[in-house]
Amino acid sequence: MLIPLYGFLEGDTLGLLILVEEHETVHDLATKLQQAASVRVAGKAQVEVRYKDRVLHPQHTIGQAELAPLERFDVVQKDD
Repeated sequence: MLIPLYGFLEGDTLGLLILVEEHETVHDLATKLQQAASVRVAGKAQVEVRYKDRVLHPQHTIGQAELAPLERFDVVQKDD
């Protein structure tokens, strides 16, 4: 089942609708958003996904992270 999520990439001016499967990882989600926004924003190697004021583990699945359909997530450059 596809889950539609609204993604916002740091540095982009638009939010994008990203479709993912429940078994895909948070890392896959970040990659999909960066690829979709690549015409406007250069991708970054070290990013993190934020959802509801928390940073998601990149290896967790969308199901494990409990991302709900049509919710917003943000992909930002990772703070070291």
